[in-house]
Amino acid sequence: MSCHVVILGGSYAGVAAMRGLSKDLDMHITLIDQHPYHFLQTEGYELIASSTPFEDTMVSLPALCANYANVTFKHATVKEIDTQKKTVVLSEGVLTYDTLVIALGSMTKRFECDENVYNYSFGAKSLRGALRLNQFFQEELYRRLESDKKAKESFNIIVGGAGLSGVEIAAGMQYFFNRYYRSNALSCASLHIHLIASRETVLHGMHPKVIKAASKRLKKLRVKVHLNNRIVSIHKHETVLTDGSNINFDFMIFAGGTTTSTCLKEMTLSQTPRGQFMVDSYLRSVDDTDIYIIGDTAALNDKKGKPLPPTAQTAIQSGDLAAKNILYTQQHKALQKADLSVKGIAIALGGRYAVIDLGFIRINGYLAYLIKKLIERMYKWPLWWLASRGFKRIETCEI
Repeated sequence: MSCHVVILGGSYAGVAAMRGLSKDLDMHITLIDQHPYHFLQTEGYELIASSTPFEDTMVSLPALCANYANVTFKHATVKEIDTQKKTVVLSEGVLTYDTLVIALGSMTKRFECDENVYNYSFGAKSLRGALRLNQFFQEELYRRLESDKKAKESFNIIVGGAGLSGVEIAAGMQYFFNRYYRSNALSCASLHIHLIASRETVLHGMHPKVIKAASKRLKKLRVKVHLNNRIVSIHKHETVLTDGSNINFDFMIFAGGTTTSTCLKEMTLSQTPRGQFMVDSYLRSVDDTDIYIIGDTAALNDKKGKPLPPTAQTAIQSGDLAAKNILYTQQHKALQKADLSVKGIAIALGGRYAVIDLGFIRINGYLAYLIKKLIERMYKWPLWWLASRGFKRIETCEI
């Protein structure tokens, strides 16, 4: 019997679920996203630092979906989800589903601050945010290049949050500025990146050797790290920290937390205090077995019940399992319980330097950078190839 599966979000989890479900030609899949591309967020920080062109950080969703005979892509915004009627209200109509997969990822959680600051401070979890950050810094460098007076003025950037995102952004941007000023025989002494860490170390919770390597790299790059500090308030161009210090800043990047997509705010499904949706051992909503919730949107745990960090690899694993269990349901087979885990962590730390923690071994430096790039390419190259096939099918249909 044909089954209509609607997937909300072309995220790492959403794309993985779509590819898994497409293997059953009796399954009709509709993938919905407000953007026509799958953003490769693991490479977004290099985009901010001008280390990679923006076209290398995305995969065309219309072309990717066109590669599959039973997949339809809709470029639309989700307005509302009615779990009783089993419908999804879009910006351009209403869709009915048999099974719903929510894979909308997460959004950067921003501080409460005055409107002026809120409008020019960004997160980096989206292609739009990464591009805006990149453009902002390029313009600032250009102004300093053109004006001797401007070049001597102090310029402060605050990165709020010293987890994976914050550390990668701070290291990548500081390396970018250092390299630029060296190549143009200018001094970067007046430009400061302040990384605000709420704990006693950056990358809290990671292996001590990883923390040590990252801290050493940040110090070498001249990133100013403020440990055991939180942002108490933001007003105009000044931030107050918990230790009582004030930092005047010109620009702020939020990297200290995430929140769920706006269209999910009204859903009555059970959530954790952090706003993630609670799922059973098969990744279905604890309130509705016809709804699978995967990726950053879900409160994912390992087999011991320990919360998993929101990474691309756990998102992909959850997408694969959700697809498998939906197919098993149609085939009247026993569902498979989740056994998700983080196989390793790769952290970009500016330029050709990275740290990798595989659990049994830890590597830092250029070799770690090469391994990280290999992992990223092993993911995106097959998608690009599938998208190129889909694009040819689109061209054939248009002729």
